[in-house]
Amino acid sequence: AALGMLFRTAGSSSDGTEDSDFSADLEHTEVSESAHRRSSTRLTRASLRLSQSSQASVFSSGRRVTRSQQGATNTTAKRYPLRQSRSSGSDTEANVDLKQGADRDETPPRTPTGNAPSSESDIEVSSPSNDLEDERLAKELSLKEAAAHDLSHRPKRRRFHESYNFNMKCPTPGCNSLGHLTGRHERHFSISGCPLYHNLSADECKGKASTRDKQAEERTLSHRQDENRHSTRNQAPSDRQLRYKEKVTELRRKRNSGLNKEQKEKYMEHRQSHGTSREPLLENITSDYDLELFRKAQARASDDLEKLRLAGQVSEGSNMIKTIVFGRYELDTWYHSPYPEEYARLGRLYMCEFCLKYMKSQTILRRHMAKCVWKHPPGDEIYRKGNISVFEVDGKKNKIYCQNLCLLAKLFLDHKTLYYDVEPFLFYVMTEADNTGCHLVGYFSKEKNSFLNYNVSCILTMPQYMRQGYGKMLIDFSYLLSKVEEKVGSPERPLSDLGLISYRSYWKEVLLRYLNNFQGKEISIKEISQETAVNPVDIVSTLQSLQMLKYWKGKHLVLKRQDLIDDWKAKETKRGNSKTIDPTALKWTPPKGT
Repeated sequence: AALGMLFRTAGSSSDGTEDSDFSADLEHTEVSESAHRRSSTRLTRASLRLSQSSQASVFSSGRRVTRSQQGATNTTAKRYPLRQSRSSGSDTEANVDLKQGADRDETPPRTPTGNAPSSESDIEVSSPSNDLEDERLAKELSLKEAAAHDLSHRPKRRRFHESYNFNMKCPTPGCNSLGHLTGRHERHFSISGCPLYHNLSADECKGKASTRDKQAEERTLSHRQDENRHSTRNQAPSDRQLRYKEKVTELRRKRNSGLNKEQKEKYMEHRQSHGTSREPLLENITSDYDLELFRKAQARASDDLEKLRLAGQVSEGSNMIKTIVFGRYELDTWYHSPYPEEYARLGRLYMCEFCLKYMKSQTILRRHMAKCVWKHPPGDEIYRKGNISVFEVDGKKNKIYCQNLCLLAKLFLDHKTLYYDVEPFLFYVMTEADNTGCHLVGYFSKEKNSFLNYNVSCILTMPQYMRQGYGKMLIDFSYLLSKVEEKVGSPERPLSDLGLISYRSYWKEVLLRYLNNFQGKEISIKEISQETAVNPVDIVSTLQSLQMLKYWKGKHLVLKRQDLIDDWKAKETKRGNSKTIDPTALKWTPPKGT
């Protein structure tokens, strides 16, 4: 029984697996002992210390055979079930040990020292105290091995293919997308990180990266040496700073005054052969020191773009702008807009909310905002009530602004086709004013001379101002201009999904308001059109959708549904008059000619 207890507690081998059942015949144990000595056994530090402490007591007994072993030679070997070791790394290791156990049925179990018992015996079971001590030592050994094999605290290794999409390619002609301008990445998918575009090779980029790292270490070391100096505002420069300044002055003085004939021919040949697909040759244009500073700035910007791409904030190579930074808002775009390729490839644009100029980075935007003098759209302010204003912008006089406005609108409109031919149109821009300026709310455009009497060609409400009543204000303002012109207007087709919903809602309110105020018995579609400036076709379609137009005894009848009118009154009372157009606040005369 004592022998069985010892085998159950010490059956774990030093490599974290369980041995199979064994036979206690002396002939088989001699054969298995010689086979085990030939096999290599890996011992942990804990098992080595344990073996050194136990060998003194185990092997000092010589070759004594206990009573239990003498009885085991005449009886059938007792079998013990396999148990999964505590130190097994995973279920896979346990399954492998179970398969190998069938081939090791004749192998005797190992002792707490990690060695198999000899043919006569190396195990001494003389007293219960020795059994308890061996059991305790075996338990400590298994716990130490389990801690040694536990890898859960280690971070998972990042796979190479998780951060790269190998279906993407660099847009530079002849580039295989290998290497990176920063020298820290294996692949690139944009011009900003292409070594070939910058007239470099991947190895040269790696060499420049190692040089920059050494310079950064030297700079950090020199800063540490200057930490003991007092940080006063009018502190004199240190000796190191003076030497560096003299070195930079000397490097800039050595710059060549101009390009010779051979260099000019080389530059022209490079430009003619590659065009805009490669960066122009920059050598000898400025000093080597300034050129190296420019290269460092390029590498740093490329590294920042790569970090944004890996974080999912930039999608270079897709030619789809995902987000724009517009004032204090960051807006997700809905559709593709034909911005220049160098901007569309970035995935994110930064825009000035006053002049609508688009930029590549936050730094450029910050510098632009410090110099931009615009605080409202160009053109004439024709309407103002409270903090709401409307500006009339001529596409012929302010061409750049109107083109930028159309490109911005295409990010949120699917059917818009007008981008650059803005001269035949007038743009009416609605803004909301505060102490920083007039912020863009929305706009609509109309042709200067429309043969079909379209009063709106394109209409947009910015996403941050949607579902607040500004869309209906823009529509109402367009019909107000038609009333002043004494014309009947209609929006240009096709309407977008949101545009159709907005116009149907506006036409419904106009008709219900007219029917609520109408006191006669006979009503005319033409009279409604003349008073509201809504096209008769739009009036008829709205009446049909409201089930207010019926055909009875050869005549068309308009049903005055009081339930719809009551619902409209309740909504008007709840909404208030904050988002309505006041005709008296309009200061505008229709333009004459083009």
